[in-house]
Amino acid sequence: MAAALALGLAACGGSSSGKSGTGSTGSSSKNINTQPGNDINPQPREKIADGGTLRWPEAGISDQLNYNEVDGTDGSVSDIMAAVLEEPFYADAKGIPRNNTNLVASYTVTQSPQQVVTLEINPKAVWQDGTPVSEADFEAQWKALNGTNQAFQVSTTVGYSLIQSIKPGKSDKEVVITFSKPYSEWQGLFSPMYPAATNSDPKKFVADFKDAIPTSDGPFKLGSIDQTAKTLTLVRNDKWWGDPPKLDKIIFMSIDLDAQTDALANNEVDLQYGIGSHVSYYARVKNLPNVTVHKAAGPVWANLTFNGASGSPLSDVLVRNALTIGINRKQIDTALVGPLGVSTDPLNNHVLLTNQQGYQDNSGDLGKQDAARAKQLLDQAGWTSTDGGKTRTKNGKPLNLRFVINATSDSNKQLAEIVQNQLAAIGVQITIVPVPGDDYYTKYVNVGDFDIAQVVFGGNAYPLSTAQPEFANPTTGSDGTLNIQQNYGRIGDPAIDTLFTEALSSLDRTKAESYANQADAAIWKLDTVVPLFQRPQIVATNTKLANYGAPGVQDTIYENLGFVSGS
Repeated sequence: MAAALALGLAACGGSSSGKSGTGSTGSSSKNINTQPGNDINPQPREKIADGGTLRWPEAGISDQLNYNEVDGTDGSVSDIMAAVLEEPFYADAKGIPRNNTNLVASYTVTQSPQQVVTLEINPKAVWQDGTPVSEADFEAQWKALNGTNQAFQVSTTVGYSLIQSIKPGKSDKEVVITFSKPYSEWQGLFSPMYPAATNSDPKKFVADFKDAIPTSDGPFKLGSIDQTAKTLTLVRNDKWWGDPPKLDKIIFMSIDLDAQTDALANNEVDLQYGIGSHVSYYARVKNLPNVTVHKAAGPVWANLTFNGASGSPLSDVLVRNALTIGINRKQIDTALVGPLGVSTDPLNNHVLLTNQQGYQDNSGDLGKQDAARAKQLLDQAGWTSTDGGKTRTKNGKPLNLRFVINATSDSNKQLAEIVQNQLAAIGVQITIVPVPGDDYYTKYVNVGDFDIAQVVFGGNAYPLSTAQPEFANPTTGSDGTLNIQQNYGRIGDPAIDTLFTEALSSLDRTKAESYANQADAAIWKLDTVVPLFQRPQIVATNTKLANYGAPGVQDTIYENLGFVSGS
């Protein structure tokens, strides 16, 4: 069997049954992003009580639960659907993918004359209604996500566009995937995999999982959705063929970020994550009784995203460049993550993180604050000042940009205020626009109703596949709809797409890293996304919660979640 290239984290942790470090009290002052190991309270199944309810808060729960649909690529959807839909491969604590035998009993890979992956589906694998999971499910998802049918509004085509064909082998339980050119991160495809019925029709692709989860092939299935209480409850799937879930149910609860710490303190929820950029949350949770704070290197990074859509002041790259060198990222990072014991050196790569092999600084002159040069660029772009640099206008219109923030996030507000003060020095006015947390992405970021926004990109064991849709060149469908995938800056470059394709098709690690860094250098020149910091993964949990904490890139095995018995 040929080994595929893995550009995973060099040292990262996870949240399932893999080996890991022990729980943390949050007292360490080390730079988490350079520390090995993970932090999850790993426990064997026999030490976990049968039954119980896990109360899981989310800042908001998306109404689109198809993660592959353009409006469904949300952290809450990922958390929920990972308990409901199986993935062919799971990443371990080192980011190395291994086949999930509940779905893929075995597999083979050949590379000559073409890369061909053959998956043997577990004969017991069935959908909730008893329909066998089959080759047809893989084939339908490929056809929906490969980009050939613009009627499907997809969040990514990465990898799927490189598949030449998917056909049944000796039976419909054998999947033969032939690639048109080598693809190094193929194990990340079909994660998650939705049923053929949903992926066979563009309308069903949008509608089937809108405020609904009609089927499951995982350990849990939908119990109920309560729109009033803003909860989504999962219960055990009685058609599940793997190890029985330890939990009776998981209740996902939409709770504003600022209210989650109170909920944890009042024993209303069992965990709180997203602490990694909230100093005030961290200061509180580390002292709560019966709560363990877990820390690990995080595969997530925060950035400032500029809306470069036509007609916006930020459609001019000179203005974007001026903003980028007008801010002081070191000052931002020191304020937002310095108190958490992590590096305050700005992240200088859009594709690879500081603890990933191949990371290098490609920022050039854009990586350093230069207020004088920023002012020159604005003058060059036609935004001039007549009041000594306090304000700028062009054709009688003031340069006043809307920085849209999540009203429930204190760190969003702090970031916006720092940026507002820094850019005032070059004559750029910033109006801070707080919006409800539930609406932040769906009604503002996703649809481009902002000038500046903080966006957090999540990572996993497949950094190239993860980054490509974040910078993909937007395309216009036959109905005139712009498909941005996850490129919220709304500007792309075909050359960047080509570099990602080359990186993903290279099975030589050194060459893949070279292409990745060339892509990053081009992204810097495009300048719609300004990296701020690599977010540490800090998660507070009920001390009794087993096999969950700071998950890093390791996949969570939901049937192994539960509470330690007799504790």
